Amino acid sequence: MVDQEETPEYLPVKDAHKALGLWSIRRALTLAFSSAVLLLVASWFGLLWLLGSPSHAKPKPLDTTAQLELLKLVFALVAGIGALVALVTAYRRQRVDEAAGERAERVQAHAEKVARDAAHDATERRVTDLYGQAVEQLGHDKAAVRLGGLYSLERLAQDHPDHRQTVIDVVCAYLRMPFTIPAPSTAEQQAAGPGADVARQELQVRLTAQRVLKRHLTRPSDQDRRAAHWPDIQIDLTGALLIDFDFIEGHATQATFANAQFSGDAWFGGAQFSGDTWFSGAQFSGYAGFGDAKFSRDAGFEGAQFSGDAGFGGAEFSGYSGFDSAQFSGDAWFGDAQFSGDAQFGGTHFGGAHFGGDARFGGAKFSGDARFGGAKFSGDAMFSNAHFEHEPSFVDAAAGYPNDDQQWPAPWYAQPISADRAKLVRRG
Repeated sequence: MVDQEETPEYLPVKDAHKALGLWSIRRALTLAFSSAVLLLVASWFGLLWLLGSPSHAKPKPLDTTAQLELLKLVFALVAGIGALVALVTAYRRQRVDEAAGERAERVQAHAEKVARDAAHDATERRVTDLYGQAVEQLGHDKAAVRLGGLYSLERLAQDHPDHRQTVIDVVCAYLRMPFTIPAPSTAEQQAAGPGADVARQELQVRLTAQRVLKRHLTRPSDQDRRAAHWPDIQIDLTGALLIDFDFIEGHATQATFANAQFSGDAWFGGAQFSGDTWFSGAQFSGYAGFGDAKFSRDAGFEGAQFSGDAGFGGAEFSGYSGFDSAQFSGDAWFGDAQFSGDAQFGGTHFGGAHFGGDARFGGAKFSGDARFGGAKFSGDAMFSNAHFEHEPSFVDAAAGYPNDDQQWPAPWYAQPISADRAKLVRRG
């Protein structure tokens, strides 16, 4: 059963004074007049008592002057009574106007609230409809429709900031969907059928999704485009396949790239991550650029595989940074990097990092513990002018090429590790 909406009950005009806490005008005037008369009589007898009541004597007829004075007194009494009535009436009118104004303000505020709620509900319904249509388009079998769905989501998030995180979550979820990069187009493959063409179209959709992330998670220097930046966004690209991923100068809070596959180069130069960032198990097939990137909290690269060169020059790690079991097949640059927290390049849990090429830490600053236990350096390991606030650990670290049996040589150091200068030279 639906409850009927209650409507306010209004008092009739003759009883409206009760709603304002006032007496009726008749009662107010009667009380005011009676009080005035009593006050006048009391004042008269009080004055006579102070001046001394004259003895009873034969009254004398009033002369013209006395009559005029008596007439002035009567007029003054009448004027006083009139002023009293006017004062009572003005007071009541003021009270009525104030009450009416307060009630009008309450009615207007209520009407505005109802209008805002109605507009908000209508907007939410419209946003929900648009969101549902865009998500449905992302599941369409035609690439052009999927592209339209991405652009619809982007426009929706741009116009409605409260839904930006949701839209980013949808875009990231799309990129986490399984996908195989198509082989380069050839005349034979084009003649083989439409399957390869469908994969290439899907590639364009995924590249567009990556550009959406780039466009709105990058803080541009151009003031005219600053409105395109979406602040305080989290991204989850766990296990995603990313192609030539560009996140230069990107800004994100918590970011997860665990087990992601980066096909081609991956650019994170100057990126800022205000929360925890995870690249554990990520695979980089090309160059991985993290130069001048800023990790405000923990950064995990445990088990990451860098098939190409990896650049971390000038990167800032404010929290824990973990590179246990990371595989660097190419050169690894950490020159002038700053490690404010503990830096883990080797340990008992995951094993040490493996540097297949040169490992350069020249000028790096380690404010916390620096652990390279079990790390393997196949190329030159340069720590020139590196600064260690605590004595670093190179226990069981090995430098040199593996022998024919793929067994690493015994722990070996070219010279002792010092706090201001350290160098491991490749053994011939």
